[in-house]
Amino acid sequence: MEFDINQKKYGNFVVIAATGLFLTYQIPEKFLDMKLGKFCLVPMRQGKSLKTFVALFIEYTEKPDFPCQEIISYVPFTNQVPEVLISIMKWVAEYYLFPFERVLQNIAPKFVWNVEKHTLLFKRLSKFFHIDDKNHYYINQENNKKGIKGEAILPVREQIDLSKEQENIYNQILLKPNSVCLLHGVTGSGKTEIYLKIAQKIIKDNKTVLILVPEIALTPQMSSRFRAVFQNNLAILHSGLTSNEYEKEWFKIHLGFVKIVLGVRTSIFTLLENIGLIILDEEHDGSYKSQDLPPYQARDIAVLRAKKEKALCILGSATPSVESMYNALQGKYEYFKLENKYSNNTVDSIIIDSKKNMNLPSRLKEGNYPLKSTQISFQNDSISSEVCSLLKEKKDKGEQSIVIINRRGYINFAICAECTSPLKCPRCSVTTTLHQNGSIEICHYCGYRENKRKNCPSCQSNQFLLKGIGTQNIEEQIQSLIPNLKIDRLDRDVLTSNTKLNEIIENFRIGNTDCLVGTQMLAKGHDFPKVTLVVILHVEDSLFLPDFRASERTFQLLTQAMGRAGRGEKKGTVVLQSLIIGHPVIEMSLNNKVDDFMNREISLRKIGFHPPFSRQILFEIRHRNKEKALNLSNKLKEYLVSHWKLNQFNPLKVRLAGPYSATIEKIRDEFRMQLCISSSRDYHPFILFPKEISHDKELISCLRIDVDPYSFL
Repeated sequence: MEFDINQKKYGNFVVIAATGLFLTYQIPEKFLDMKLGKFCLVPMRQGKSLKTFVALFIEYTEKPDFPCQEIISYVPFTNQVPEVLISIMKWVAEYYLFPFERVLQNIAPKFVWNVEKHTLLFKRLSKFFHIDDKNHYYINQENNKKGIKGEAILPVREQIDLSKEQENIYNQILLKPNSVCLLHGVTGSGKTEIYLKIAQKIIKDNKTVLILVPEIALTPQMSSRFRAVFQNNLAILHSGLTSNEYEKEWFKIHLGFVKIVLGVRTSIFTLLENIGLIILDEEHDGSYKSQDLPPYQARDIAVLRAKKEKALCILGSATPSVESMYNALQGKYEYFKLENKYSNNTVDSIIIDSKKNMNLPSRLKEGNYPLKSTQISFQNDSISSEVCSLLKEKKDKGEQSIVIINRRGYINFAICAECTSPLKCPRCSVTTTLHQNGSIEICHYCGYRENKRKNCPSCQSNQFLLKGIGTQNIEEQIQSLIPNLKIDRLDRDVLTSNTKLNEIIENFRIGNTDCLVGTQMLAKGHDFPKVTLVVILHVEDSLFLPDFRASERTFQLLTQAMGRAGRGEKKGTVVLQSLIIGHPVIEMSLNNKVDDFMNREISLRKIGFHPPFSRQILFEIRHRNKEKALNLSNKLKEYLVSHWKLNQFNPLKVRLAGPYSATIEKIRDEFRMQLCISSSRDYHPFILFPKEISHDKELISCLRIDVDPYSFL
C-alpha cells in the first residue's frame, strides 16, 4: 500500500508481550522516516496500569477509526530487521500454522524484548560498543579480541590447501551460485575444509556467511577452525554461552561487526545481512527440527532463506537425510560426493553378540530375537571382555577410544520383583530413569526427580529388578575394570555450561583423557585424530522404535559413529556390541552401502506414503482430563473431514489417522491424543486447515500443531 509522506502517521506493530499482539500506533512526525522492521518502544495498557513494551514495526497503515497511542522511541543499540527475514517469518507462520505475531519472537533474544532489563543491558553494551553523533556504532576492539571462553586456539591459517578431489568439488560448487548443493562426503573426507575455502571466497566478494551445526557440542571444534582463518570476524550463537557472551555476540551480528555467524538451529533467524553462503553441517540431524513452538525445520528455512537472499546453500553430511537425497535424485538439489577419507585410513568392524556373555535362558541366547537393552537386567556384564581388552590395548599404545550408548543415566528403570510394576513418574506415563548410581529417580520428560523409592507403590515390596543401562553405568563399569584408564563422560547431564563442554572436549583432544563415554552427540562430526577405537553399545534400542524413521536414524548413528575412528595417522576399529546380529540396516551401515540403504528406504517410504512422498501434519490435543481430550480430538476430526469434503479434496491425496493415544500417553499431567494427516505435497498445510478451528477457543487452547513432524512419541 502506497502512502504520501504526510500521510504516514499510523503503523501496524507486533508487540512482543506474553503472547504477541498485532496493534496499531500513531507515528510522531520525527519518526516518519521509519523503516520496516524497526525495534520501537510502545505504551500498552496491562490491567489498570500503562506499561512500556518492545514492538516491531511491520507496515504503514491508514488512519483507523479508533484512537491510537503514539510510539515512544526507538530501542537503543538496534537497527531494523532485514526485510527478507520478515518475509521469511511470514512464510514460517503460514507454513507451520502458527501466529505471525508469535513467530516474530524468534528474531531476537529475551533481553531485547524485556524492557525491565534494558537499563542494565545498555549500560553493559556501552562498554563494548560506542556511538557517535551520527548514530554510527564502533566496537571496542580490545574486548573484541577475546574469543568465547574455553574455545581452543588453533594457529592462524591464511591458506586452505585442498586435495585434488576436494579442489574439484570446490570448483564445481562455485559454478552453481544461488543453488542448493548436497555435499555427501564420507566421514573424515574433509567437508569442513571445503566450507572454509568457499567461505573465504564469499567474504572476499563482500558477502556474509551463516553456518549451522546441530549440537552445542560441535561448536567448539567448528568455531576453532573458522576462527583460525577469520579471527575476530566470527560470532558464535548458542544457549551454552553466558548471558554476557550471548549479548555481545548477538549485538556484534546485529550492528554489522562480523561477517560470519556460527550457531545452532535458532541461528537461522539471525539478523545477519547480505548473506552469500549458508552452510548446514550434518544436515540429516534431527536436532534441526525444533520441538518448541513453532516446531520449525531449520534445514528447510535455510534453503528458503538462501533462495530469498540469492545465496549459495550447502547441506553437508556423511549420511544425508532421505528427504535431501530424494531432492538430489529429483534434480532439486545439486549433488556432490566426496568418496575418499582425508587420512586414507580404513576402519575395521567387529560385531559382538552381547547375549553370549550374559546369564539368559538358552532360547534367548541361541536365537536372534529382537531384544532391547531395556529388557535386560545387566549384572556387571554390560561390557564384554573383548571390548575391555581393546580398551586396554589402545590405552597401552597411547591411543584413544570412544564408547557410545544412546541412553543417559545409570539404569533405564526399576521394576518390582513381586508384582512387576515399574517405578513411574507421577506426572507422565513413563518410567523414571535411575541416576547417580541408582540413588535418584529422574523423569526425562518433565524433570521430576526424587530419591529412589525403597518400596513398590503398588505392593510395598522392597525387591526391585533393574532393567537396562546408561552412560553413567557404563562409565563406572569401565573405570572399575580398567582402573588406570583416564575416562570422562559427555551427555546432557554433564553439560552444565559452555565452559564445561569445552573443558571435556579439549581434555580429550589434547590427550588428557583416554576414553570418552557418551550418548549419540559423540557420533556427530567430532574430529579426534588420536581415536582409533569406537565402541557402539545396543544400537538395536533405536532400531525398534515405533517410527518410520527408526531405520534411518540407526543407519546414521552407526555410520557417523564409525567415522570417529581412524581420522589420524592410524587405522581405526569399530566394535558393535548388540543384542541382535545380522539386521540388514546394521549390515549396510557397517559395509558403507549408502546407496543400497537409500534405495531400500525410499522404496519403503513410497509404499507407506511417508515423506518425501507425502507431507505430514501432526495434531495433538493435550488436556488434564482424558475423556475431554478424546472428545476434543473427535471434534477436531469433524472439522477437518467437513472442510475437506466441502473443498472436494481428493481422498487419495489426503489421509487421516486417528484420533489415537500418543505413544507416551501422558506428560506433565496432561493426556495426549493425536491425529496425523498425510497429504500430497502439492497441498499446502494452510489449505488443509479449516479457519473454524482457530475460532474455537476451547479447542485451540489445547491444540499443538506440528507440520513435518520428526517424532511421533
